[in-house]
Amino acid sequence: MPSIKRILIILSATLCLPGCFGFHYQWHHSKGSEQQAEIKSIEGLWTGSWQSSNSKHSGKLRCVICKSSPDSYTFYYRATWARIITGNFKIKCIVNRDNEEWRFSGEKDLGFLGGKFSHSGIGSLSAIQATYLSEKGDKGTFKLKRP
Repeated sequence: MPSIKRILIILSATLCLPGCFGFHYQWHHSKGSEQQAEIKSIEGLWTGSWQSSNSKHSGKLRCVICKSSPDSYTFYYRATWARIITGNFKIKCIVNRDNEEWRFSGEKDLGFLGGKFSHSGIGSLSAIQATYLSEKGDKGTFKLKRP
């Protein structure tokens, strides 16, 4: 199980990465267009929480999902830990649509501090449920809904 010190280092380092600009840009850019458009897919803004199964830590989670190609989407995440520490990252996912359900999976190497991170889940027009796994020993769930 990762130590609190390791988690703090990972989240602090994440703040300095260019990915934080990607999340904020996507969130504000999507916010205006989503208000004008009818929601027809999992693309767009999501808010919710994450919960670690190992440590029982949890926090707020925001996500912007953007279509990259016919079967690929980019998920831009912003997670909060301990109510004050935030981190951002993006992950490309393969998405398969079956009627009104979108099944997705993807992985990302978060570097030597975070290791390989993977997640998979299922989404509808109003909710997303996913599980995540880190090669550094953490695993848990994401629960998201439309803001």
